[in-house]
Amino acid sequence: MDRNVLHRFFAGTASFEEEEAVCDWVDASDKNREELIRERKYFDVLLLHKTKNSSMVQSGHRFSLPFVIRESLKIAAAISVLLVSALYISNNVGKSAPVLEMNKIVVPPGQRANLTLSDGTNVWLNACSEMTYPASFSEDTHRVSLKGEAYFDVSKDVEHPFVVQTKKCDIKVLGTEFNVRAYSDLPSATTLVDGRVLIRDKGTKVVLKPGEQAVKGKHGEVVVREVDVAPYIAWKQGYFLFEDERLEDILNELARWYDVNVFFENSSVREERFSVDMPRHESFEEVLRLIEQTRSIQIEIEGNNVFVK
Repeated sequence: MDRNVLHRFFAGTASFEEEEAVCDWVDASDKNREELIRERKYFDVLLLHKTKNSSMVQSGHRFSLPFVIRESLKIAAAISVLLVSALYISNNVGKSAPVLEMNKIVVPPGQRANLTLSDGTNVWLNACSEMTYPASFSEDTHRVSLKGEAYFDVSKDVEHPFVVQTKKCDIKVLGTEFNVRAYSDLPSATTLVDGRVLIRDKGTKVVLKPGEQAVKGKHGEVVVREVDVAPYIAWKQGYFLFEDERLEDILNELARWYDVNVFFENSSVREERFSVDMPRHESFEEVLRLIEQTRSIQIEIEGNNVFVK
């Protein structure tokens, strides 16, 4: 494994893909795990030595790499094994420890969930979503992993930035309110309500301002646009809110909530546009009949299957 990748991993600056690669590499063999431990000790020595000699660096003095290696042999015994254990545990590798126990919350169709993390961050999770997070944050970067959709209200903490990891991008914040959509069957989208966020996606960095949304373009690029944030966070308040949206997008959202399958008779029906504003506790049939009455379409329900003509 490349040393630079490992050092970025230890520092919390590695990409999502790099972190997955490190975890897979460590799981592959005991030899790799031993190498990771050695490299972690070396990394910690570098940090310690850099801190001790910061005044020397500022005055123009430099230290040689061989000297650091020699010093590492002297103080390696003083490096806490807990640092290495924390590394494994935070990535589901090795044995568990109470301090860095990882929790996972899974939200089924038709439900939402609200929880407060150990650093005070308030999180709302939409239906068919899951989030993995530590029971107690102990690192400089507070990191969670998300599949699905969530709304985050993060308290400002300059010394401990908050990072949301998805399979498509990383979102880094200091203190803000934002919505992240990361369903596997939809383009990823981050909508900023308040504050500022930094999005990292395959080497691309984008900073959002309130009222802006970052989405994946047709060719995988990150596109930033101004939006009305209300429709994107209505789910948090328990509403369906669509403004001139494609019927396919609306019904896919309803299908996720009501746990049904949707089938279209032809492609033109998918492109019909509707506006919907109603509570999520309404029956599925009532929502469909409301849509059906507004245009010349016919919707049939057979068990958990919905057919649109």
